[in-house]
Amino acid sequence: LKDTVKLLGHDNLDVIDVFKIDCEKCEWRIYRDWLLSGLPSLQQIQVEIHSGNIGKMHQAEKHDHDISPEIPFFEFLEEAGYVRFHKEPNIQYNDGSCEEYAFLKLDKEFFAARKKMLAERNITRVDI
Repeated sequence: LKDTVKLLGHDNLDVIDVFKIDCEKCEWRIYRDWLLSGLPSLQQIQVEIHSGNIGKMHQAEKHDHDISPEIPFFEFLEEAGYVRFHKEPNIQYNDGSCEEYAFLKLDKEFFAARKKMLAERNITRVDI
């Protein structure tokens, strides 16, 4: 990603307003790279997520057998301060096995208040 940012002439920016990626299943291997230090901060991330044989792409990672392999992706983005604000199936050019998601970077205080509320109500991630 650093090479692409440099190629596009964005390497001197502090912030990229909208980052859009559709890399035909590579999102599962590279999503952590989107937020590496030394890159501009991404205010909005738009990504097409492909399902199907996702589990095969996660063989290198250890996952609880009861947890879908997509969970680490969403947890990673939430821990980095992103919330999902849009989701829609992409039905035009495929068999419905991929969806468009959009995430927005929010202030860390949003998540602290959310975690406090969930704890006060004794709500776990499984309940959500």
